[in-house]
Amino acid sequence: MASDSHNFIVSAISRKIRQLGFKITYLDSSHADISIEKLNLSPKIIHHKPDIVGEKGESFCIGEAKTSQDIMTERTKNQLMDFFSIVKQNNENRLILGIPLEAKQVLVRLLIDLGLSNEKQIIIIYIPDAILPKDAKI
Repeated sequence: MASDSHNFIVSAISRKIRQLGFKITYLDSSHADISIEKLNLSPKIIHHKPDIVGEKGESFCIGEAKTSQDIMTERTKNQLMDFFSIVKQNNENRLILGIPLEAKQVLVRLLIDLGLSNEKQIIIIYIPDAILPKDAKI
């Protein structure tokens, strides 16, 4: 189960997806803060399910929320590489990452290590720690 902080970050990503003109079609998180209708679960992309997916014409957007503890895991490294390998197939596709602001330098280092630091198709949303819910697993 995802934490309230993780779900909050997914909600912020959903707003960005809509601002970019994508329609949210899949969600692997609580839908209460994102849509009044229950959305379909995200499809598996390579070996991973993204938190949220949006579509616009022939292009799509993958959104992935990470808490500070998640960023440097092997799972996250594999997710980012797998997701970006699909995103880069169309210049209009996007990968949106949402993280707590306190983890910015950790993510920057990870993206450099993965060779993804200057990719224009990757958008990063930094959520100020003061507005993130402080919670346990729900």
